[in-house]
Parts: sequence; C-alpha cells; structure tokens
Amino acid sequence: MTRTVACLDGLDPDYLDAHPTPAWDRIADEGATGVCDGLVPSLTNVNNVGIVTGRRPEATGVTANTFLDDGERVYVEDARYLGCETALAAAADRGADVVALVCKEKLRRLVGAGGVAAASAQEPPDWLTDLAGEPPGIYSGAASAWLLAAAAAVAAERDPDVLYVSTTDVVPHKHAPGAAAAGEWVAALDEGLGRLHGVGPVVAVADHGMNRKRRRVDVEALLADAGVAAETVRCIRDRHVYHHQNLGGAAYVYADDPAAARAALADAPGAVVLSRETACERFRLDPDRVGDLLVLGDEQTVFGPIDGPERVDEVDLRSHGSVHERRVPYLASTGAALSASVEAFAAAGVGQ
Repeated sequence: MTRTVACLDGLDPDYLDAHPTPAWDRIADEGATGVCDGLVPSLTNVNNVGIVTGRRPEATGVTANTFLDDGERVYVEDARYLGCETALAAAADRGADVVALVCKEKLRRLVGAGGVAAASAQEPPDWLTDLAGEPPGIYSGAASAWLLAAAAAVAAERDPDVLYVSTTDVVPHKHAPGAAAAGEWVAALDEGLGRLHGVGPVVAVADHGMNRKRRRVDVEALLADAGVAAETVRCIRDRHVYHHQNLGGAAYVYADDPAAARAALADAPGAVVLSRETACERFRLDPDRVGDLLVLGDEQTVFGPIDGPERVDEVDLRSHGSVHERRVPYLASTGAALSASVEAFAAAGVGQ
C-alpha cells in the first residue's frame, strides 16, 4: 500500500470555491478537508521543505528562495541548506521504498536526499518517462497534470511505501479563480488526486495561496534615498522568473543600522516592517538565515526594483510571499484534521 502526500503548488482556497472538485468532495466525505496554516514567507521552497520535514524554518533553515550567506547571495537549491532530515529520508532509512516526484530540479535536490528515488519533470530519468511518457515543459499548464499522472503510474507499477508529489503553480500565477484555464487546472488536480486515492491513503495540501498584486514598492531605492547602507533580498527571487517575475510580498533587509533602515521604510505604502527578533518569534524562522528586518506586503503589494525615479508604481500580476497567502486548503483521506501544512506526513501515517 502506498501512502501519498501531495503538495498542490499555489492552490489558493478560492480555486476550490470557484470550480467543481468531485473527487476532492468524495474523498472529503470519508476523510477530512479544511484550511490550515502554511509557513511564512509563503514560498514554494519554504513550504515544500516544511511539508517533507514536518518542521518549521527555525529547524529546516529554509527561510526563502535566496538569502545572504556570509555576505554572498545564494539560491537555496540543494540539501546542503537543510538543517534537519526529511520524513522521506527517515522512511528510507527504515527500509521503506520512497519516491518523490517534483516539477523543478532545484526542488528535487532539496527533498530527494538520503535514499529517496527522486525525479523532476524538468529532467526526468528514463525510469519515469518509461512509465509516464515525456513531460510537457515545466512552464506548461499541463505540467501539474503530468506529475500527478506520473505519480499514479509509479504507485500502480512500483507500489512504493511512501510517495511524495509536488506540482507547479504556473497556472495560478497566470489565471485567477473562475478563468477557464484555472478550471482546467483544478479539474486535472482533482482527477489526479482521485487516481492516487485509489491506491492508498492520500493527504494533499497547498504550499501557499495566491493574490492579485497591484502595487510595487522599491525597497532598495527607498533605503538608498535615505542614505541607509543596506542590501535587500527579495525572498521569492530564484532562477525561474516566468511565474512571478521575481516580485513577491516578502523581502529581507540586511543593514548596518537596522533602526535607520526601519525608519526609512516607515511610510512605504503597503509594507509592514518587522525586526529579526519579531519575525523569528512570530514565524519561527532561523535567525541565521534572515535579514535584520523582514518586510511583508499587504494583500496587493510586492517588492522589486523600478526603472526610473518612482519608488512606488502599479503592476498587475498574481504572486505570493506575504501572510496573505498563508492559508491553504488540505484534504486527508485518513480523516486527520490539519492545523498546519507541516502536519501532512503525520496525517498520512508516515512517521519521522
């Protein structure tokens, strides 16, 4: 029997309200469904790692897609940045057959250490394409459907003890709830979960939600205008810019004078500025992997550079990163109720 945990990237609760989900509803009738807390910053790296470890960033060490490591910007793209073991690796250590299927190579390297048979849609191995066929491009709206179909094929053919599958959020970044493309995506997720439920217990949870953003604030320029020596790291920034254009609702500020930096940002529209101590206490972050300040946007605000003299301008994109994308839906055929996404593996009956 295969126990499956699925991370449904970017599945904001509003998508489930806007589109029919017969398989989800059927599984919920015999199990449990609801909305729980994800981790902040509400990003894919942070939350996928939280899900597969069952731990929060204070233990995982993953607090963003990128951070300053001894003054050098680094992308969090492999397991050397993990501060604790994953539930996948722990199960493999106990002799279980464990498979993890994800969209991007960066995530495969993060979650696939320690005896896990891990594969990505970006660079799929032959054993996976032999079962599931060639994947669409990772920026395709069909990538999530392929991953779930591949997971069902692996479960049917290999019957692993533990299976983790993580989809991609390209569709919710581009299409709001109610749009036709969003409906097709939700239907594909729903069908995929139905197939996985046919082979064993399944727990599904989103990593983060998604909101339409209408305002961009240039934090770096505001600090420079005030004469504050500081470096700003946008938490969402990674090598895959098609989805979000590296514009998200969270940023770390590393400053020689944090009080001066905070004062310079006091009137920034749509921004809430937290000290390192407050941010780490509130969101259980690793203090060695965050800036002196954490800047969080309101529901409509993202942070990023602006060409020209303006410090605030209008944008129109869908993105995440702030507390406003923290609440996420879950589904558990086991009947377990989740208060937080980090409980997903325990809810599936997979011990650490």
